[in-house]
Order: sequence, then C-alpha cells, then structure tokens
Amino acid sequence: MASEDVEMGPYLSMDETGQDKPFLGDDSNAENKLSSTSYSQIENASENALPPMNPFLRFARYSVFGVYRRIFLAVFIINVYYGHHLFTMKRRSKYSPLLVDISTAASANMLVAILIRQDYVINTLFRVCWLVPFATPLRIRRSLAKIYEYGGLHSGAAICSVLWFSILSAILTWEYITIRIADPIIMMCTFTVVGILWAMLITAYPQIRSKRHNRFENVHRYGGWTVLGLFWPELYLFTRALGHQAGPASPGAVLTKLPAFWLLMASCFHVALPWMRLRRLRIQPERLGVGVHAIRLHFSEKVKNCVVYRIADSPLTEWHSFACIPGPNGNGGSLIVSNAGDWTRRAINNPKTYYYTRGVPTVGVLCMAQLFRKVIIVTTGSGIGPCLGTMMNIPATKSRVLWSAPEPRHTFGDEICDKVVEVDPRALVIDTNAVGRKDLVFLAYKLYMEESAEAVFCVSNKALTKHLVYELESRGVPSFGPIWDS
Repeated sequence: MASEDVEMGPYLSMDETGQDKPFLGDDSNAENKLSSTSYSQIENASENALPPMNPFLRFARYSVFGVYRRIFLAVFIINVYYGHHLFTMKRRSKYSPLLVDISTAASANMLVAILIRQDYVINTLFRVCWLVPFATPLRIRRSLAKIYEYGGLHSGAAICSVLWFSILSAILTWEYITIRIADPIIMMCTFTVVGILWAMLITAYPQIRSKRHNRFENVHRYGGWTVLGLFWPELYLFTRALGHQAGPASPGAVLTKLPAFWLLMASCFHVALPWMRLRRLRIQPERLGVGVHAIRLHFSEKVKNCVVYRIADSPLTEWHSFACIPGPNGNGGSLIVSNAGDWTRRAINNPKTYYYTRGVPTVGVLCMAQLFRKVIIVTTGSGIGPCLGTMMNIPATKSRVLWSAPEPRHTFGDEICDKVVEVDPRALVIDTNAVGRKDLVFLAYKLYMEESAEAVFCVSNKALTKHLVYELESRGVPSFGPIWDS
C-alpha cells in the first residue's frame, strides 16, 4: 500500500487480551465504542476478498485513459479537427481570415480554460449532477459523480490555447519577415505573450508543479494577468495590421467585429469576478487536542454544505483551500488546518485574527456522495473535518466511516471525535500510534461489500487517495477522491 504522510495516517487500539479492536480515545465511556465487529476479524479475512485484475488492462483503463485524460483528449481532438478544417478550407484571402480564425480559436480555448475554473460555473455543474434521483441507474450516477475531474477540460483547453497562439505568432513572424506587417511593436507584444504562456505551461507540468508549487502559483497568477493585459494592445495592433493588409473591408479591420475581442472581454470579466468579492474572514482559532498537529478556525460567515474555502495571509501571496464544516443550520462554519508545511505550521502556531478569502466557496468531490444511497467514506488525519461536514448534512445518504489518524482524541479533541460516533456509531477508527498503519484498501473493500454500499469516497493525502481509488475502481467499485490537478 502507498505510504501516508505523517499528519494523515491510519488507527486502532488493543484490548486486554491483546487483540485489535476499534477504539476512539478513552473507551471507558460506552458512547466511544465504535463497532461491534472487531478489527482483527476484518483484517484476518481472506485476502482473496480482493478479486484479481489484469494489471495491463486496469492500468490502461483507469490510468492511461482515466476520465481526466479522456476529457483532455476530447478537447484536443476537437481542436485538431477544427485546425484541419481551418487550414484546408477555401478562402477569399490567403492571410486575413486565417489569422482571424486562429485568433478566435486561441481566445475561445482560453475562455473555456478560465470558465471551467470559475466559482459559479463549478457550483452550477456540481448541483446539476447531484440533483439526479436515486432511481437513476447506478452506472449513470457513478459517471456523473466524476464531474470533479473537470480539470481535464481546463488543462486541455489551456494547452490548445497556447498552441494556437504559438501558430498565430509564427504566421505573424513570417509576415513581418516578408514585410506584410511592418509594425515591430506587435512583434514585441507577441513574443512576450508567447514566452509567458509557455512559462505557465511548463510550470504547470505535474512534477514541476509539485516541487515548485509557490513558483507555479506566482507564474500562473502574475503571468496570467500580464497576458490578459498585453492581449488588448496586441489585439488592437493585430486589427490595424489586418486593415493595412486587406483593406477596410477585411473582417478584422474593425475591432468590435473581431470575435477574439468579445472572447477576451469575457475572459477578463471572469478572471476579475472572484477578486470583486475579496474580503476579510474573521477567525476564532481553537486548538485541537495537544501539540501542534492541527487547529480549527471558526468564522461567522454563513456557509452551505460541502464547500471549500480559499484563504490567504495576503491577497497576493499563496492561497490554500480547506473544506468547511458548516455550523448548526448553516450559521457559521469552521476549517481544520493540519500541519502539512510551512504555511499550515505558521497558521497553527500563530493563528491570525482574520484571513483573506475571495469569490464564493466552491463545492468539492464529497458533495457527490449525495448521488448514492449508501457510501463508505475513507479518510486520514484532518480529512475527517470535511467528511463530517458532509455526512451531517446529507441525511438521505447513509455513511460508514473508516478513519485513520494518530491518537485522534488527543490530536483532534473530543468534539470532533464525538461527532464521528454521532454520525456513525459503528465507525472503524485506527490509531496509528497504537497499532501502526493498516491496509485501507482492503478494509474499504470489505466494508463496501459487507454494507452493500454504492460507492467509496476517499479524502486523504495525494498518494493514498490515488492508490485507493485506483485499486478499488479497477475492481469495479465506484470510487472517488480529489485529484490535485491545480
């Protein structure tokens, strides 16, 4: 099994006979007992309970051609088809309409990449999907639950936008060399934009992004703003060049007749929209348990179920997303910050009285649990926070909990642990400090089969989430978890 991060790891204890048993803190209290089934009975079950799968076929189906990559591939194929049509169609003019169409393709892909990251668009797509009734066939519901892999649309459209603009730049360069375009300023803007776009593309590569995440964020934020700013003079100069080349009757001679003009305007609006709701979020910190492992940040802003807040010390510095635990009747909410790096460590040791947030809270993968009658929720460490927030607010869906963490009651406090018992009196909780880390894939599969559940959701670190979802999906179990596509 893939190893887990220190702050998020598996949990169990021993009874007086030396046998493993489910345990949540001080089991002297009857309400803290979590399950009538001993952990050892589950763990000692035959390993044949995990049916074998052809390793090549499952790798091809759930890795190479996963939902994210299929969406990406679909976007790329559509652009290739449009490009083939664009370069083979007959034209009245050899130059102007081709440049106009390429600029339109580049701008359209950029708008799609921006829109699919827009808060209101994301929330609308998720809500449309989770309103599907239970009577709908499971096959359809499990497909709709994959809506959270919309990142494939973002990355596909973004890459195609860069490629289209690179083609446009190459044609403009050739026309400048052949003196069809004599304005050096448009070439300066073009090369600057192309350089920034490729820098954004390279820093977004998964391996680079994970190692240099702060750099990736800065390049994307400031580079994206710079590109949008430079597009306006670029578009004006481009329009003027077309007018000089093909005369005032050219489709691109008038700026407002250029499709890229309206697409760029829409892109700028949707990039600016979340910043129009930049505000301070007043915080009341609460230390959880003992040590510096986690802290809970309370705030009074009214929140809905299954939402994620982005917070930052300063609007122009790094932003971090945390799933929210709604307060009673949606009055206020809280975030659990676990020690996972420099920023979170600072937040735990020296919490501020306020943090910045922007836009509207977006829904996350856990909200798709509403599509199913019964689910198994697997989580580690502070991942219990968003899981609790979800389970307490979707009464139509029955949930079983598999939580793995080091000394949960000491680390996360009585309130969180008591809530776990409240939402699932038979929750299986593993204390990693007492019994070490356990095979969560096997345990999740056993619970899924024994409870006749319809799906499994996992909220943990990147390695464990990816491993668990892959292992269960390849065995026919509908499984879902965050994919960290940024």
